[in-house]
Amino acid sequence: MACMVDLIYGRGVSELIHEMPFYISIFKKYFSIKLFHAKPAMYGSVDVNNICNLHCSHCYWWLNRKNDPEDLSVDQWREIIKKTFKKQQIFVVTLVGGEPTMRPDIIELFCEEMPRRVCVVTNGTFPLKRFEDLYFYWVSLDGTEKIHDSIRGEGSYAKTKQNILNYINSGPDRHGKPLMKDIWITMTINSINYGTVDDLVKEWRGKINKIGFQFHTPFVKGDPLWLPFGDERTQVVDKLIEMRKKYPDFVINGEKQLTLMKGNWGGVGTTPVDCPSWAIISLDHMGRIKQPCCIGSADSKGLKPICEQCGLGCYSVLVAQGVKGA
Repeated sequence: MACMVDLIYGRGVSELIHEMPFYISIFKKYFSIKLFHAKPAMYGSVDVNNICNLHCSHCYWWLNRKNDPEDLSVDQWREIIKKTFKKQQIFVVTLVGGEPTMRPDIIELFCEEMPRRVCVVTNGTFPLKRFEDLYFYWVSLDGTEKIHDSIRGEGSYAKTKQNILNYINSGPDRHGKPLMKDIWITMTINSINYGTVDDLVKEWRGKINKIGFQFHTPFVKGDPLWLPFGDERTQVVDKLIEMRKKYPDFVINGEKQLTLMKGNWGGVGTTPVDCPSWAIISLDHMGRIKQPCCIGSADSKGLKPICEQCGLGCYSVLVAQGVKGA
Protein backbone atom coordinates (compact mmCIF):
# COMPACT_ATOMS: atom_id res chain seq x y z
CA MET A 1 0.00 0.00 0.00
CA ALA A 2 1.37 3.42 -0.93
CA CYS A 3 2.24 5.75 1.90
CA MET A 4 -0.40 8.37 2.57
CA VAL A 5 1.70 11.19 3.94
CA ASP A 6 5.42 11.93 4.23
CA LEU A 7 5.34 12.25 8.02
CA ILE A 8 8.60 11.39 9.77
CA TYR A 9 11.96 11.53 7.96
CA GLY A 10 10.40 10.26 4.74
CA ARG A 11 8.14 7.70 6.38
CA GLY A 12 4.40 7.70 5.69
CA VAL A 13 1.45 6.37 7.69
CA SER A 14 1.50 2.85 6.28
CA GLU A 15 5.27 2.53 6.79
CA LEU A 16 5.09 3.76 10.37
CA ILE A 17 2.42 1.17 11.15
CA HIS A 18 4.37 -1.62 9.44
CA GLU A 19 7.59 -0.68 11.25
CA MET A 20 6.05 -0.23 14.70
CA PRO A 21 8.13 -3.08 16.22
CA PHE A 22 11.33 -1.19 15.30
CA TYR A 23 10.03 2.03 16.87
CA ILE A 24 9.05 0.16 20.02
CA SER A 25 12.57 -1.26 20.18
CA ILE A 26 14.25 2.15 19.75
CA PHE A 27 11.98 3.69 22.40
CA LYS A 28 12.86 0.88 24.82
CA LYS A 29 16.54 1.52 24.24
CA TYR A 30 16.06 5.24 24.75
CA PHE A 31 14.27 4.73 28.05
CA SER A 32 16.91 2.24 29.23
CA ILE A 33 19.52 4.91 28.54
CA LYS A 34 17.62 7.62 30.39
CA LEU A 35 16.42 5.54 33.33
CA PHE A 36 19.14 2.95 33.83
CA HIS A 37 22.17 4.57 32.13
CA ALA A 38 22.37 1.61 29.76
CA LYS A 39 24.46 1.86 26.59
CA PRO A 40 22.68 -0.13 23.87
CA ALA A 41 23.75 0.28 20.25
CA MET A 42 21.01 2.04 18.29
CA TYR A 43 22.42 2.64 14.82
CA GLY A 44 25.06 1.23 12.50
CA SER A 45 27.76 2.58 10.19
CA VAL A 46 29.56 0.38 7.65
CA ASP A 47 32.52 0.98 5.34
CA VAL A 48 31.41 -1.35 2.58
CA ASN A 49 34.64 -1.04 0.59
CA ASN A 50 38.22 0.20 0.74
CA ILE A 51 38.38 2.21 -2.45
CA CYS A 52 37.18 5.60 -3.63
CA ASN A 53 37.33 7.39 -6.98
CA LEU A 54 37.91 10.80 -5.36
CA HIS A 55 40.55 12.13 -2.98
CA CYS A 56 38.69 14.92 -1.19
CA SER A 57 40.87 17.29 0.80
CA HIS A 58 38.74 17.09 3.95
CA CYS A 59 38.10 13.33 3.97
CA TYR A 60 38.87 11.41 7.16
CA TRP A 61 38.87 8.04 5.36
CA TRP A 62 42.11 8.64 3.48
CA LEU A 63 43.96 9.52 6.68
CA ASN A 64 43.92 5.94 7.94
CA ARG A 65 43.51 4.02 4.71
CA LYS A 66 45.94 1.17 4.15
CA ASN A 67 46.59 -0.34 0.75
CA ASP A 68 44.33 -3.29 1.44
CA PRO A 69 42.53 -4.40 -1.74
CA GLU A 70 40.43 -6.99 0.06
CA ASP A 71 36.74 -6.47 0.82
CA LEU A 72 34.19 -8.80 2.37
CA SER A 73 31.90 -10.86 0.17
CA VAL A 74 28.12 -10.68 0.11
CA ASP A 75 27.89 -13.87 2.21
CA GLN A 76 30.34 -12.52 4.78
CA TRP A 77 28.35 -9.30 5.15
CA ARG A 78 25.16 -11.34 5.40
CA GLU A 79 26.57 -13.10 8.46
CA ILE A 80 27.57 -9.79 10.03
CA ILE A 81 24.11 -8.36 9.41
CA LYS A 82 22.55 -11.41 11.06
CA LYS A 83 24.91 -11.67 14.04
CA THR A 84 25.42 -7.96 14.66
CA PHE A 85 22.79 -5.59 13.32
CA LYS A 86 19.76 -7.86 13.48
CA LYS A 87 20.74 -9.47 16.77
CA GLN A 88 21.10 -6.06 18.41
CA GLN A 89 17.96 -4.71 16.69
CA ILE A 90 19.80 -1.85 15.05
CA PHE A 91 17.32 0.69 13.75
CA VAL A 92 19.11 2.23 10.74
CA VAL A 93 22.45 1.41 9.10
CA THR A 94 24.39 3.97 7.08
CA LEU A 95 26.63 2.63 4.33
CA VAL A 96 29.77 4.64 3.66
CA GLY A 97 33.21 3.81 2.28
CA GLY A 98 35.33 4.43 0.36
CA GLU A 99 32.60 5.04 -2.15
CA PRO A 100 29.77 2.57 -1.44
CA THR A 101 28.12 2.82 -4.86
CA MET A 102 31.13 0.94 -6.20
CA ARG A 103 29.72 -2.10 -4.36
CA PRO A 104 26.05 -2.19 -5.45
CA ASP A 105 25.91 -5.88 -4.49
CA ILE A 106 26.50 -4.98 -0.84
CA ILE A 107 23.97 -2.16 -0.95
CA GLU A 108 21.42 -4.57 -2.42
CA LEU A 109 22.15 -7.10 0.33
CA PHE A 110 21.63 -4.59 3.14
CA CYS A 111 18.42 -3.38 1.53
CA GLU A 112 17.14 -6.96 1.32
CA GLU A 113 18.08 -7.79 4.91
CA MET A 114 17.07 -4.44 6.43
CA PRO A 115 14.45 -2.99 4.10
CA ARG A 116 13.84 0.77 4.36
CA ARG A 117 16.44 1.02 7.13
CA VAL A 118 19.54 1.58 4.97
CA CYS A 119 21.03 4.96 4.01
CA VAL A 120 23.86 5.31 1.50
CA VAL A 121 26.38 8.15 1.79
CA THR A 122 27.82 8.85 -1.65
CA ASN A 123 29.81 11.45 -3.55
CA GLY A 124 27.26 10.98 -6.32
CA THR A 125 29.78 10.84 -9.16
CA PHE A 126 28.50 7.43 -10.27
CA PRO A 127 24.93 6.98 -11.53
CA LEU A 128 22.56 6.48 -8.60
CA LYS A 129 20.98 3.06 -8.85
CA ARG A 130 17.38 2.54 -7.82
CA PHE A 131 17.07 0.14 -4.88
CA GLU A 132 13.44 -0.58 -4.07
CA ASP A 133 14.05 -1.07 -0.34
CA LEU A 134 16.56 1.73 0.19
CA TYR A 135 15.72 4.35 2.83
CA PHE A 136 17.49 7.21 1.02
CA TYR A 137 20.75 8.49 -0.46
CA TRP A 138 22.88 10.99 1.46
CA VAL A 139 24.65 12.85 -1.38
CA SER A 140 27.67 14.93 -0.39
CA LEU A 141 27.79 18.46 -1.76
CA ASP A 142 30.27 20.79 -0.12
CA GLY A 143 29.12 24.19 -1.30
CA THR A 144 28.54 25.77 -4.68
CA GLU A 145 30.21 24.35 -7.79
CA LYS A 146 33.53 26.22 -7.70
CA ILE A 147 34.06 25.65 -3.97
CA HIS A 148 32.89 22.03 -4.10
CA ASP A 149 35.29 21.29 -6.95
CA SER A 150 38.19 22.88 -5.06
CA ILE A 151 37.57 20.28 -2.33
CA ARG A 152 36.56 17.22 -4.37
CA GLY A 153 38.13 17.74 -7.78
CA GLU A 154 37.32 19.63 -10.98
CA GLY A 155 34.07 18.58 -12.62
CA SER A 156 32.82 16.61 -9.63
CA TYR A 157 29.95 19.00 -8.82
CA ALA A 158 28.52 18.95 -12.33
CA LYS A 159 28.73 15.17 -12.45
CA THR A 160 27.03 14.75 -9.08
CA LYS A 161 24.30 17.27 -9.94
CA GLN A 162 23.53 15.52 -13.21
CA ASN A 163 23.37 12.12 -11.53
CA ILE A 164 20.93 13.47 -8.95
CA LEU A 165 18.68 14.94 -11.64
CA ASN A 166 18.93 11.78 -13.74
CA TYR A 167 17.84 9.69 -10.76
CA ILE A 168 14.93 11.96 -9.93
CA ASN A 169 13.70 11.81 -13.53
CA SER A 170 14.54 8.15 -14.11
CA GLY A 171 11.18 6.47 -13.66
CA PRO A 172 7.99 5.97 -11.71
CA ASP A 173 7.49 6.81 -8.07
CA ARG A 174 8.93 4.53 -5.41
CA HIS A 175 6.53 3.41 -2.67
CA GLY A 176 4.06 6.03 -3.82
CA LYS A 177 6.50 8.93 -3.54
CA PRO A 178 8.43 10.91 -6.16
CA LEU A 179 12.07 9.93 -6.47
CA MET A 180 13.21 13.34 -5.26
CA LYS A 181 12.21 12.09 -1.79
CA ASP A 182 15.12 9.60 -2.00
CA ILE A 183 17.75 12.35 -2.22
CA TRP A 184 19.08 14.10 0.87
CA ILE A 185 22.11 16.40 0.62
CA THR A 186 24.78 16.49 3.30
CA MET A 187 27.23 19.38 3.53
CA THR A 188 30.35 19.29 5.70
CA ILE A 189 31.15 22.88 6.58
CA ASN A 190 34.80 23.93 6.72
CA SER A 191 36.94 27.06 6.51
CA ILE A 192 36.69 27.07 2.71
CA ASN A 193 32.98 26.57 2.08
CA TYR A 194 31.17 28.12 5.06
CA GLY A 195 30.19 31.18 3.02
CA THR A 196 28.22 29.10 0.49
CA VAL A 197 25.60 27.66 2.85
CA ASP A 198 22.86 30.06 1.69
CA ASP A 199 23.54 29.50 -1.98
CA LEU A 200 23.48 25.72 -1.64
CA VAL A 201 20.11 25.84 0.11
CA LYS A 202 18.69 28.17 -2.54
CA GLU A 203 19.91 25.95 -5.38
CA TRP A 204 18.49 22.67 -4.04
CA ARG A 205 15.39 23.58 -2.06
CA GLY A 206 12.38 22.18 -3.89
CA LYS A 207 14.51 19.86 -6.02
CA ILE A 208 15.45 17.26 -3.39
CA ASN A 209 13.96 16.11 -0.09
CA LYS A 210 16.23 17.32 2.74
CA ILE A 211 19.56 18.93 3.50
CA GLY A 212 21.70 18.30 6.57
CA PHE A 213 24.79 20.11 7.85
CA GLN A 214 27.77 19.12 9.94
CA PHE A 215 31.21 20.63 10.53
CA HIS A 216 34.62 19.34 9.54
CA THR A 217 36.29 17.37 12.33
CA PRO A 218 40.10 17.63 12.45
CA PHE A 219 42.53 14.83 13.25
CA VAL A 220 45.49 17.12 13.93
CA LYS A 221 45.78 20.43 15.74
CA GLY A 222 46.01 23.37 13.39
CA ASP A 223 44.07 21.69 10.56
CA PRO A 224 43.46 24.63 8.16
CA LEU A 225 40.07 23.22 7.13
CA TRP A 226 38.68 23.35 10.66
CA LEU A 227 36.45 26.37 11.26
CA PRO A 228 37.54 27.48 14.75
CA PHE A 229 35.12 28.16 17.58
CA GLY A 230 34.48 31.87 17.82
CA ASP A 231 32.46 34.69 16.26
CA GLU A 232 32.73 33.51 12.66
CA ARG A 233 31.59 29.97 13.42
CA THR A 234 28.84 31.22 15.72
CA GLN A 235 27.52 33.42 12.91
CA VAL A 236 27.43 30.41 10.59
CA VAL A 237 25.52 28.37 13.17
CA ASP A 238 23.07 31.21 13.76
CA LYS A 239 22.49 31.40 10.02
CA LEU A 240 21.77 27.66 9.92
CA ILE A 241 19.29 28.06 12.80
CA GLU A 242 17.54 30.85 10.89
CA MET A 243 17.28 28.62 7.81
CA ARG A 244 15.94 25.77 9.95
CA LYS A 245 13.18 28.07 11.20
CA LYS A 246 12.48 29.35 7.69
CA TYR A 247 12.59 25.93 5.98
CA PRO A 248 11.70 23.38 8.70
CA ASP A 249 10.66 20.80 6.11
CA PHE A 250 13.97 21.09 4.26
CA VAL A 251 16.77 21.69 6.79
CA ILE A 252 16.94 18.50 8.85
CA ASN A 253 19.13 19.72 11.75
CA GLY A 254 17.33 20.80 14.91
CA GLU A 255 18.16 24.02 16.75
CA LYS A 256 19.59 22.20 19.79
CA GLN A 257 21.93 20.16 17.62
CA LEU A 258 23.10 23.19 15.68
CA THR A 259 23.70 25.18 18.87
CA LEU A 260 26.06 22.45 20.07
CA MET A 261 28.27 23.22 17.09
CA LYS A 262 29.24 26.59 18.53
CA GLY A 263 31.66 24.92 20.94
CA ASN A 264 33.00 21.70 22.35
CA TRP A 265 30.27 19.16 23.03
CA GLY A 266 32.12 15.90 22.35
CA GLY A 267 35.13 15.23 24.54
CA VAL A 268 38.64 16.02 25.71
CA GLY A 269 41.47 15.63 23.23
CA THR A 270 40.77 12.44 21.30
CA THR A 271 38.63 10.93 24.08
CA PRO A 272 34.82 11.01 23.92
CA VAL A 273 33.15 12.39 27.06
CA ASP A 274 29.62 13.56 26.29
CA CYS A 275 29.67 11.94 22.86
CA PRO A 276 27.71 8.64 22.89
CA SER A 277 30.07 6.85 20.51
CA TRP A 278 28.72 3.54 21.84
CA ALA A 279 25.31 4.25 20.28
CA ILE A 280 26.57 3.55 16.74
CA ILE A 281 28.18 0.24 15.78
CA SER A 282 30.89 1.32 13.34
CA LEU A 283 32.58 -1.30 11.16
CA ASP A 284 35.35 -0.98 8.59
CA HIS A 285 35.48 -2.76 5.23
CA MET A 286 36.57 -6.01 6.91
CA GLY A 287 33.86 -5.91 9.56
CA ARG A 288 36.21 -4.72 12.32
CA ILE A 289 35.04 -2.25 14.96
CA LYS A 290 36.32 1.30 14.49
CA GLN A 291 37.39 3.39 17.46
CA PRO A 292 36.54 5.78 18.96
CA CYS A 293 33.71 6.41 16.49
CA CYS A 294 32.56 6.05 12.89
CA ILE A 295 35.37 8.26 11.51
CA GLY A 296 38.02 6.45 13.53
CA SER A 297 39.94 3.33 12.61
CA ALA A 298 40.03 -0.34 13.60
CA ASP A 299 43.80 0.06 13.83
CA SER A 300 44.72 1.04 17.39
CA LYS A 301 47.71 2.92 15.98
CA GLY A 302 45.61 4.90 13.52
CA LEU A 303 44.99 8.62 13.72
CA LYS A 304 42.05 9.59 15.92
CA PRO A 305 39.64 12.49 15.48
CA ILE A 306 39.92 15.37 17.92
CA CYS A 307 36.74 14.91 19.94
CA GLU A 308 36.85 18.35 21.52
CA GLN A 309 36.62 19.88 18.03
CA CYS A 310 34.06 17.42 16.65
CA GLY A 311 31.45 18.59 14.18
CA LEU A 312 29.80 15.27 13.33
CA GLY A 313 26.05 15.26 12.86
CA CYS A 314 25.33 11.61 13.70
CA TYR A 315 26.50 11.90 17.32
CA SER A 316 25.57 15.52 18.03
CA VAL A 317 21.95 14.81 17.12
CA LEU A 318 21.88 12.13 19.84
CA VAL A 319 23.40 14.50 22.41
CA ALA A 320 20.75 17.07 21.47
CA GLN A 321 18.12 14.41 22.22
CA GLY A 322 19.59 13.76 25.66
CA VAL A 323 21.60 10.65 24.73
CA LYS A 324 25.13 11.28 25.90
CA GLY A 325 28.05 10.00 27.91
CA ALA A 326 30.99 7.87 26.85
